[in-house]
Amino acid sequence: MKSFSFLEIDEYQLEITSYCNAACPQCPRNINGGAINPHMPLLHLDRGVIDSAFDADLCQRLRQIFFCGSYGDPIMHPDFLEILRDFRAKNPTLWLYFHTNGGAHDQIYWAEIANIMQGHGQIDFGIDGLADTLGLYRRNVIFDRVIQNATAFIEAGGRAQWNFIVFQHNQHQVHTARQLSQDLGFFNFLPRRTGRFFHHGQERELDQWPVMDRHGQTLYFLEPPTDPQWRNASVKKLPFLRARYQDLADYFDKTPIHCDALAGKKVAVNAEGTVLPCNFFNHNLYDARFHDDQLPGANRLHNLSDKNNQVRIFLERYGLHNLNINHRSLEEIFDCQMWTDLVSSWHLDRTHGRLFECAMTCGAEFTKVWDQGGNTR
Repeated sequence: MKSFSFLEIDEYQLEITSYCNAACPQCPRNINGGAINPHMPLLHLDRGVIDSAFDADLCQRLRQIFFCGSYGDPIMHPDFLEILRDFRAKNPTLWLYFHTNGGAHDQIYWAEIANIMQGHGQIDFGIDGLADTLGLYRRNVIFDRVIQNATAFIEAGGRAQWNFIVFQHNQHQVHTARQLSQDLGFFNFLPRRTGRFFHHGQERELDQWPVMDRHGQTLYFLEPPTDPQWRNASVKKLPFLRARYQDLADYFDKTPIHCDALAGKKVAVNAEGTVLPCNFFNHNLYDARFHDDQLPGANRLHNLSDKNNQVRIFLERYGLHNLNINHRSLEEIFDCQMWTDLVSSWHLDRTHGRLFECAMTCGAEFTKVWDQGGNTR
């Protein structure tokens, strides 16, 4: 049975910080866009630790370093430019790729990123609307500043993609934003058909998502798009899936799991330095829904008992320090039994060890994550 192998992994997805300048309501780093998630550690992954873990020999055989994660934006790491330079010095053609809201720093900073990438890299800018709508989701991010920063990156030779999450409030702007992206020199415009309105606790799609301030007061609501072309395909077919299974839990018990990370020869490293199969594991580690009644909800599907953090329980069996680059080399981390046990669990049901997150994200039919666009399986 194929498992994760140190010698075969050729992409690492690094979340180098849990800090972010934005407050997106559907991001697990805050409570519906308000107070910062108290269960999430706020920290930066040390540049020296990264430099030591990813030595020149390893970087020479890697295909890509993808700076992304579940909580932070890489531009908030105080040493981000130096970290990029470290990787570039070890491999002149290593693909350096990251997602960002683009709302921090000045134009000189963004032009320098293009200079460091030297044609071997890409930035996906999350720009979910125009000047009058961007801030409804990317809270605290100013449209004009993002456009100025993205333009500086592009004009310095950078390759940029415009990612646009479609909501009800911005669906009428997709065409205008696409045209603007072409005018500014983005190589691609990617509308994203969000699957985040699926409520895990209630096993249904939400028709609205509250946006709160830091005191927990609801300010307004986000709504999924009404235009059929921007609807998530898996969420749309949820009623048909229900018709085939008497209990939706049966689907998550039985669906074949085709792990995107294993197939793609990639793993994730979070801001604490913990090496994980994917960013969806990282998302689960600190998610407030396992502590409080927060969206998108936690229920019986996560461990046959309400609010159990199944992913954390699974990882703690092996000792999180044994999976951490602050304490172990990457080669030692891949010797951990966790990787083999994880792959074996995909052939079980949830009662005997299958992880709901694996079935939810990489199950064969309900593929809401991959239906969003921007990912291939």
